[in-house]
Amino acid sequence: MTIRTSMLRIAAAAALVCCGHASAAGSAQKPAVPMPHPTQAPIMAAAHAGARIVAVGDHGMVLLSDDGRQFRQARSVPTQALLTSLSFIDDRQGWAAGHDGVILHTADGGETWTLQREDLEGDKPLFGIRFRDAQHGFAVGLFGTAVQTADGGASWTPLAVETGPATDHHLYGIFGDGGSVLCIAGEAGLVYRSTDGGATWATLQTSNPGSFWAGLQLKSGRLIIAGQRGHIFASDDQGVTWSEVPSGTQQSLTGLTQLPDGHLLLVGLAGTTLDSSDDGKTFSLHEREDRAPLTATTATPTGAPLLFGATGLVAVKSGVSP
Repeated sequence: MTIRTSMLRIAAAAALVCCGHASAAGSAQKPAVPMPHPTQAPIMAAAHAGARIVAVGDHGMVLLSDDGRQFRQARSVPTQALLTSLSFIDDRQGWAAGHDGVILHTADGGETWTLQREDLEGDKPLFGIRFRDAQHGFAVGLFGTAVQTADGGASWTPLAVETGPATDHHLYGIFGDGGSVLCIAGEAGLVYRSTDGGATWATLQTSNPGSFWAGLQLKSGRLIIAGQRGHIFASDDQGVTWSEVPSGTQQSLTGLTQLPDGHLLLVGLAGTTLDSSDDGKTFSLHEREDRAPLTATTATPTGAPLLFGATGLVAVKSGVSP
């Protein structure tokens, strides 16, 4: 059984199997190729490089848009591996991580990328990446894999997140306050928390029986984490304690973003979207008629939500269609 059939980093992982999209093992040295319809490529994560929208996905796909309407493929990406996560510190510098243990860096807002790390020998894909600044970054993934850099990604060293007999829980996403507090979304309802910029970590067990896939710190400082079977948890004390927030769905939740107007938007399996206007205290549930699995969301420069999934750019909520 391959990682893609045995794991659900996010909902698209299952959808990609069903759709027949499989990245070849050892693809990290093969550059991504231009696609005739890049907005139809499976997308796993989306972020902003300044006002620019950057989205990444299967076969090394990197999508770029400066207006949320017209999208183009990045000029140069040195891998065909599945890219799962993004982190930008400004409108120029960003990093992407994914299968084959790859970590990529861009210094021009996503137009071109260089390979900083790969691990073809160990079957340990990376699922989350976060940079605090231009020098300090972290990436996490399968079987407790965690690495860190203090030189902008020029070199990466192992990071011990778990201690004790069980150190192989899957780590799905990393998020924080932009300073010393960091959290990692883990399997089996686990959250890992650091208050010293990632030097040491504490393991927190929540009441969630399933995995957490994604997390976010809101503008208010509130932390939100979500994952399998519609579970959403929130923390108002920088991750010390977590309380469940009713979601109204049992569909797994795969991505989240806070829109410019303050609304919190979560996306998930079966076309599920959840909207909150009160900092994640309550949610309104919506389900797309096409039931398309959603994997990532962000906003256009005008603040309209963008939805991505296993079929690429699924919707621009302002009425613009891909």
